[in-house]
Amino acid sequence: MSHLPTSEPMKPFVLVRPFATLRPMIKRARPARLLALAASLLAVTAVAPAAASAQRLEEFDLPSTLGNVDANSVVLNRITGLKATVMLPDGYDQNPGKKWPVLYLLQGMGDNSEAWAKPSSGDATKTAKDFPGIVVMPEAGRGFFMDWWQNGARSGPNWTRYYLDEVIPTIEKRYAILPGRQNHYIGGASMGAYGALLLGGQLPSYFGTIISLSAMLDTQGVDVQQFLPDAMGAPYNTVWGPPTGQYAVVNNPIRTQLNVASSRIYLFSGNGTFTLSLPWTKDSLTKGVFIEAAVALQNEHYYTLAKNAGMDVKLHVGQGVHDWPYWERELPKAIDWANSGSPKVTSATGPAKWTYKTMAPHGNAWDFGYTLGQPTKAAVTIARQGNVVSVGGDTGTITLKGGAADWDASGNGNGKSQCTVTLTMPAKWTVPSGC
Repeated sequence: MSHLPTSEPMKPFVLVRPFATLRPMIKRARPARLLALAASLLAVTAVAPAAASAQRLEEFDLPSTLGNVDANSVVLNRITGLKATVMLPDGYDQNPGKKWPVLYLLQGMGDNSEAWAKPSSGDATKTAKDFPGIVVMPEAGRGFFMDWWQNGARSGPNWTRYYLDEVIPTIEKRYAILPGRQNHYIGGASMGAYGALLLGGQLPSYFGTIISLSAMLDTQGVDVQQFLPDAMGAPYNTVWGPPTGQYAVVNNPIRTQLNVASSRIYLFSGNGTFTLSLPWTKDSLTKGVFIEAAVALQNEHYYTLAKNAGMDVKLHVGQGVHDWPYWERELPKAIDWANSGSPKVTSATGPAKWTYKTMAPHGNAWDFGYTLGQPTKAAVTIARQGNVVSVGGDTGTITLKGGAADWDASGNGNGKSQCTVTLTMPAKWTVPSGC
């Protein structure tokens, strides 16, 4: 969706059918009817200058050197390659010894790494100006931040692995990032909001705060199964596998809430109404209404489950449809909320009790690097209670290495032999002191 210019200012106009009356229609409607109204998200083409702002924008190439994403074989919404746009805070260049918090701000489908920086879409130098650190805006194409299932081969594109194994380590080396998950934030809009919860759940030792603006939070829902393939240009099963399969489960935010149980989470969804005092398009007045109405139902369900589980979660349902003007307006509110507190757990070692579900070949479960002995066909659960770590869900082997750096999802640990163990699942391991 792109904004249509208007020749004169439009008077404020609010849709007369509010979300409260849309809800029964959404629930009764056949999925195909809803999905016929859905469309791919906003597209942008160029980074805007920083305008009159103390922040500084820079863009650099960030190719996949490990082969996770072949820029020549996937549809990227730009002319050339994988890039990242970064907004550096006022004083960054003048204080080379200072370290800063970091916010990963993820794009929606149809956008690229420049979308959050452009004044015509995210306008980060204004909307994120109150974030007291570095804002990182990497590329994600139309991959939904997923390692695509590909009939179980998971042969690519592997967007999750690109972010965890390449993007985050590169940013950690390139910029002066403060340690501690209380200083690490991840957020996004639409597809990027889903990505924030997905990546935040796969690296809870690193990300302490998650901002989700208009995310599809139940990717096993029938509406999502029918809408996303058209928008992505790939069948649902190619990306998530069978809708009832375990790969779809472990990549569904509403089914993996325990992975982010120690993170602070900000959820926003629009209520299906709009105002013409903001930029608008025909799509935002039609498709944007129905997409956001479906999003609102999923966000309410996620919030209820999270609150019942005792999680630190805030839900804001405000006026809005599925379009950039409402995310621009919401991001400053989310950042203000994020600045107001920290997660209860502020170190990589994590809480005394946690649960982590995955099918990734390697990763970091609360400072335990893990590597699966073979590509798993079932969800693996790693859990800790006190000094005992238990693993199960599959019948293969898993290698655990204690003391992993909070940003390191490679499966490595601190190098101490007593902190490394290979187990045949299901199994339990009593963690030695010092690990």
